[in-house]
Amino acid sequence: MKIRNVILGLCLLLLTSCVVKSLHPFYTKETISFDQHFIGNWQDSKKGTWIIVSFKEEMLKENPLEKMKKKDLKIYDEYKNSYYIKRNYKDNEVLFIATPFVINNQRYLDFFPFDHQENIDDLLSSHSIYTHSLVKYDVKNNGQIEIRWLDEDKIAALFTEHKIKIQHEKFGLLDDKYLLTANSKELQKFIEKYMASNDADKWETSTKFTLSKIDARK
Repeated sequence: MKIRNVILGLCLLLLTSCVVKSLHPFYTKETISFDQHFIGNWQDSKKGTWIIVSFKEEMLKENPLEKMKKKDLKIYDEYKNSYYIKRNYKDNEVLFIATPFVINNQRYLDFFPFDHQENIDDLLSSHSIYTHSLVKYDVKNNGQIEIRWLDEDKIAALFTEHKIKIQHEKFGLLDDKYLLTANSKELQKFIEKYMASNDADKWETSTKFTLSKIDARK
């Protein structure tokens, strides 16, 4: 097999994510806005299930605030207005912290993978850098929630056409992946400009889900 075919195969296996990745959060503390509607058990449009709870409540279950160690208090303070998310799909479970925030009346989620997940090989994990991703979040009239990730292909095209200027690095076996390195305030300026653009398909993406509630909690 030619080396190029090997490289392309590895790319398909290792670089399956097509979402925009950021070293820093897309939110700032003053834009965080907790939404109770997101709490509950859901099924997505791809038959995966989501268990979404308050990160604060999850952390306090077996770790009362007065007994928390200093490092736990730091985590608590950072994510007390976030969600703890378990997604199960085809017998695989992945864990995320999602922080809700609002810019110009549009709701977003900042997704961040949870550390030390059991289904991730230790050697692979030691080579990984966990990054933030941006989700546009909309509640429909029927109670369903639509979540759409900002697609990397859209941003790659803007960089190629020199239509955006934001700090970033390129990475990957083919040097065709983007990691945003701008700080959170600069990221939010980018979000504002992106949302104000005339591109009607700016949130077109293959990474999207429609969530339907499967429990009775409101």
